[in-house]
Amino acid sequence: MPVDENGGILPGMPVTTFEEGYFMTAIADTPFGKLDTEGRLLKPLLNADTHVAGRFGYRGEISYDGPETVIKEVFSVSESGKPGIGFLAGSIANYETLPKLVESFGAALDADGNYFIYIADLPQGNRLFIRFGDVKIFAIFIDETSVYNELIDTFYVDKVKLKKFDTAAKLDALADVGLKYSSLSDYKEVSYEDGLKIKNAS
Repeated sequence: MPVDENGGILPGMPVTTFEEGYFMTAIADTPFGKLDTEGRLLKPLLNADTHVAGRFGYRGEISYDGPETVIKEVFSVSESGKPGIGFLAGSIANYETLPKLVESFGAALDADGNYFIYIADLPQGNRLFIRFGDVKIFAIFIDETSVYNELIDTFYVDKVKLKKFDTAAKLDALADVGLKYSSLSDYKEVSYEDGLKIKNAS
């Protein structure tokens, strides 16, 4: 942790606590802090540091247009020193709510992040790349499968190996790929409006 010449914590630096031999990041000092304060982090399976130094992870659900509209099966991480969520994946029911999702996350989503939103009412097989300002969204059709299985297939992660991992290690394995993902050739780049036409044409 950076300190000044007197050993004090430098202003604006994330505050951590020392617990059971580990430095624990306070959620208030991550991009998830505002979402937590607003009561939007629901049914958390993980809401803590992962096994990678400087990485904070959240798994669960996040509401974004009232308590009944949520992004489910969320896999997400932020990294120390970076203002936005670096990797996020999850599923939503309706394509039309995608702009509200991006708006409601605000500065928690930024140009450096990779965000995979699986959408139930997109036509089968569609994989779209959509920009909302500087925020990049991979909008992908999903049916009855899980976000977890979709990510494994997209990222070519060894599913058998993952079975041996705990929740944080599974997230780390997916985030290691998701943070660096750049396979844009697998997606059709469209505007939100053109994506809506594709959705409504089905």
